[in-house]
Amino acid sequence: MAPYREYRLGPPLDSSVECVWVLSGVEAVPQPGSNIQRIPPDGCVEAIFHLRDRFCELQDGGSRVVQPGAFIVGIWTKPIVLEAPAAFETVGIRFRPGCAARFTDGAGRLTNQAIESELVWGRSAAALRERLAEDDDDGARLAAIGEFLMARLRRSDALLLEGVQRIMDTSGRTSVDALSRHLGVGHRRLERAFVDHVGVPAKTLCRIVRFQSALRRRTPASAAGWADLAAACGYSDQSHLIRDFRQFAGQTPASLAAAEPSLADYFRRR
Repeated sequence: MAPYREYRLGPPLDSSVECVWVLSGVEAVPQPGSNIQRIPPDGCVEAIFHLRDRFCELQDGGSRVVQPGAFIVGIWTKPIVLEAPAAFETVGIRFRPGCAARFTDGAGRLTNQAIESELVWGRSAAALRERLAEDDDDGARLAAIGEFLMARLRRSDALLLEGVQRIMDTSGRTSVDALSRHLGVGHRRLERAFVDHVGVPAKTLCRIVRFQSALRRRTPASAAGWADLAAACGYSDQSHLIRDFRQFAGQTPASLAAAEPSLADYFRRR
């Protein structure tokens, strides 16, 4: 079975859930440093269920924090550095940008945070993890996740989702001024809605989406034309591109392009 599998849910959940993914791995004797992964932000909120050993998050200062068995991770504005265990099986629900609010309150309090699922969804989150762990059939897992989400699906702010979609459609190449005019709302209302229901201001989401666009385009051959890549993705210049890569990926574009494939490649927006 492939180490990474990705599935789509059917309607009406497909408009809110980008995918359900399953990641499995077994390494009998991990090499020192080989299991450390740097995951850049993608603008999505995710619900994650570790069914075997758990990943550790390496925080600033070098401390290691074992992740909960089931948790919700909000939008991050910097890379997450993870240490993978020798044997793991993890299931994730990746919500489309702005759509986690259809299933839970307070996306703003999740920003740069990982919160245990029971604090958001109660005991039912632990029950879902147990179901996922008991059945190793991906089809049955998808059915359990679909049932869980349908019981919590609710209406959300249509204007907000239109704004998020505008950012996605332009690959982050829109301004807050243009977005405000397009939606017919003032800056203050727009930014308050984004912080409360998406997790970050509209400008920050634009930056993350634009960074992801550049991440998809970059290749080892791009090194000779970073200025061209910057222009193609809407950056003012090459230095602007490099600053965003340093913030969101913790590396320069050239370093990322030369790096070996890693778990981060699975979490790059398509």
